[in-house]
Amino acid sequence: MLLRGALAAFAENGYDGTSVRELSRRLGVSHALLTARYGSKEELWFAAMEHVLSRTKSSWRRLAEDPNLDDLDVLRQGIIHQVVFSAAHPELVRIMTHEGAIESPRMHYLFEYVIGPLRLPLERRLNRLIAAGRIRPVPYTTLHYLVVQGSGALYASPVESALLGAPQPAGADDVRRHAETVADIIVTGLSAPH
Repeated sequence: MLLRGALAAFAENGYDGTSVRELSRRLGVSHALLTARYGSKEELWFAAMEHVLSRTKSSWRRLAEDPNLDDLDVLRQGIIHQVVFSAAHPELVRIMTHEGAIESPRMHYLFEYVIGPLRLPLERRLNRLIAAGRIRPVPYTTLHYLVVQGSGALYASPVESALLGAPQPAGADDVRRHAETVADIIVTGLSAPH
């Protein structure tokens, strides 16, 4: 509960715009409790991010390293997984937007903890698909931003998505349909003849 509330605050105000005192008021706990449990605002940020990212990181890794799955199936299932995860944790896309724009130890942590370690097994799958002529060549960074930030924007930007007519809040069926549509568009686009 504390870590989820901290994520929401960091997503709303950014790291620099969030104070531990404000967090303690918002979460209904004492400043002393947050300081005793996490030590500093930065350690609280790291704990909150690790809490939310640990499950998706292990899911992505299992998927990327599963020898029984076809490479194209891994790509499609991974995209669906990411969209569903982004819908469950829209604050993460907002935080990544804040952190990705500035040089900080927090962005380096995200890269070293999640982004970098997952890149190698996923890139291996993509390279095999490209070498086999099953998909067109695509820079990994292009695919990364389409999947991680592009597909999650529907949930990270609720005001804009409501103005566009998206259901608010989105139910599980709506999220799944959106995830499958995103996956189908990306996979079909990559698989189309050059």
